[in-house]
Amino acid sequence: MFLRKIALGLAGALVATTALAAAISPASATMQPSALKDAENAVGFIVTYQDGVAAIAQNGQPTGENFAAVDLTASHDLGLQMTAVRFAKPMSATDAAAALQRIKSDPRVKTVQFDHQIAFGAQGLASSSNTNKAIHPASAIKVATAVQSPKVVNAWNASQPYAPVVKLSWAAPASLNGGKLTGYKIERSWDGKTWTTAVASTTGLSKSISAGLAVGTKTYFRVRALTLVGKVAATGMPSTSVSLAPTTAPSAPTFVSSNVIFSGQAATWNTQTVTERGGMPVTYDVTAKAEQGDTHTCQTMANSCVPTGLADNVPYTFSVRATNALSTSNSITVADPLYGAQWYLYSAFGLRAPKAWEITKGSPSIVVAILDSGITDHPDLRGQTVPGYDFISDPASARDSEASGAYLDWDSNPADTGDYTNGQDSSWHGTHVAGIIAGSQNSIGVSGVAPGIKIEPVRVLGSKGGATSDLIAAINWASGLHVNGVPDNAHPARVLNLSIGTDIANSCDFGTQSAFRSAWDRGVTAVTAAGNSNFEAVESYPGDCVPTINVGSTGFSGDRSYFSNYGPGVDVSAPGGDDRDSANAPAGSDGMILSTLNDGTTGPIAPQSDTQASYSLEEGTSMASPMVAAVVALIYSVRPTLKSDDAYQVIIRSVRPFKANTDCALTANQYGVQNGYSYCGKGLVDAGAAVKLALTYKP
Repeated sequence: MFLRKIALGLAGALVATTALAAAISPASATMQPSALKDAENAVGFIVTYQDGVAAIAQNGQPTGENFAAVDLTASHDLGLQMTAVRFAKPMSATDAAAALQRIKSDPRVKTVQFDHQIAFGAQGLASSSNTNKAIHPASAIKVATAVQSPKVVNAWNASQPYAPVVKLSWAAPASLNGGKLTGYKIERSWDGKTWTTAVASTTGLSKSISAGLAVGTKTYFRVRALTLVGKVAATGMPSTSVSLAPTTAPSAPTFVSSNVIFSGQAATWNTQTVTERGGMPVTYDVTAKAEQGDTHTCQTMANSCVPTGLADNVPYTFSVRATNALSTSNSITVADPLYGAQWYLYSAFGLRAPKAWEITKGSPSIVVAILDSGITDHPDLRGQTVPGYDFISDPASARDSEASGAYLDWDSNPADTGDYTNGQDSSWHGTHVAGIIAGSQNSIGVSGVAPGIKIEPVRVLGSKGGATSDLIAAINWASGLHVNGVPDNAHPARVLNLSIGTDIANSCDFGTQSAFRSAWDRGVTAVTAAGNSNFEAVESYPGDCVPTINVGSTGFSGDRSYFSNYGPGVDVSAPGGDDRDSANAPAGSDGMILSTLNDGTTGPIAPQSDTQASYSLEEGTSMASPMVAAVVALIYSVRPTLKSDDAYQVIIRSVRPFKANTDCALTANQYGVQNGYSYCGKGLVDAGAAVKLALTYKP
């Protein structure tokens, strides 16, 4: 099969189809244009041999080299009896296609296809983070005087009860010193001494801020005027600082163990942190209810309470709500300070994750393998991972030093070393995807959809994209199959997430499809991104392979994201963000998906502290796919004996209809889609409904 370059970024994988690579069809006497196209970017072959045939011939060369009549390097195993061999030197498409035809005639060869280097490009990956570069030394120009009369107030909003929000206001500086006012810069500090940029540039004399705040923790702010002096940008003198400890509604208390008590027993819950209390004192109201409706209450400011009047030997289910000066908690909330900007978890067209969390936040025995660029150190991911593997075979693309010989650079370290190019910083794509799936609920930054499960980083994308053969080996290893030369996976995944894909039409090859089918049949569910090219999803790899759950992207208002691929190749849709649909989205979100990132522009940089860790707003089907992968992990957490077909049915049967009068609501008659699937798949994934259905689903 072909090794193509696979596109990384906002998304890449497309829909399920039954097409197989043309490379395994019978040899043709005339070289067809399609055969030459298949040979583009080919770096070798993927071969299965007849039973009893060794991959290395008696002369020490890869079996079939004489028939191919080109120099091939030593082979390596991919699992499922597939073997990859590389060309010893680069070849033209014409020569590679001819070599493929010749090796097909070797009676020892059962199937053969090209191995490609696949260009996984950044498909419009968007980020709200800005880098400010000094244009001219400040000492060389006259800057504006200090901004006057800064004030900061708590701007908590009941519609976003767990999002800390403050509002700053100020008056213009007394003098611009000959400059032209272009806006204002807001700086933030935790100690009033060390300052960082909170808002790079804003107009007007007030600004609401949500991202980066810690509930109950005093934060200092100051404002500077931005001016143009001629053509030179200048930053004015800082205002005096103002400070405030933002407050929110309290989070719901979590039980120490069971929420069932009997007469005389105390209802007990975990002691809440300052953040969980919303930054203020709270009162806890306990309600104990028997099955027949007998109800009793008690109230306390501690973390336990004994309801009186309970009947002897009768089980009572208790619930507890926390109330502070602003609001009363719901049954489940999250204490992570950036949760308010994570609209995709709780909003009207989000995943409804809190409903799922009332049942489970995920089991640590369930592993989601993230086949991506690897991950970097981040406080929201510490303790959330199991050991993974690096399947990038090209050392130049891998940018690490663990080469093990020949062209095989696979190693046991899946850390992302950076995929920067001459014109673009490293994306840290795998780190962002990892936070979406399983960011820890640790009161630091963001929450993942399934914070209780484990993630397994499996590196398949480097600075030059990835290879088909590497991807096949990674799918097989992650799903628990043996791959020669690689230690067996001690933590086989139940779910595979592939937020990768090509941005050009492509057909799924035989090898990749075989790997997905084998995994699926063994109860390992692959979830893929439908792609960001705004065209038919059936035309992009590897989401065009079957079986996978192929995921399209929606924005805050529930409609298709402007970039998302569409059509019958999309199984379901989930929030992937849409910066063009940001007007009504929560402050600090820009309608996009907030998750973990790294501060490095080329190589990774370790966070200086937990409170200085990096987060980024991005959008794409790369963000929608891990949403669904995490929901599948929650399904397996409550019903680990379900199979892939069962999990697929639970997802499909629990979706919500799309919002009326939108692209996604187009029907079969309007769009020509069969079997109830619409423009954006069967519906919008609902985590709460899916987990609830999983509890009672009968295969």
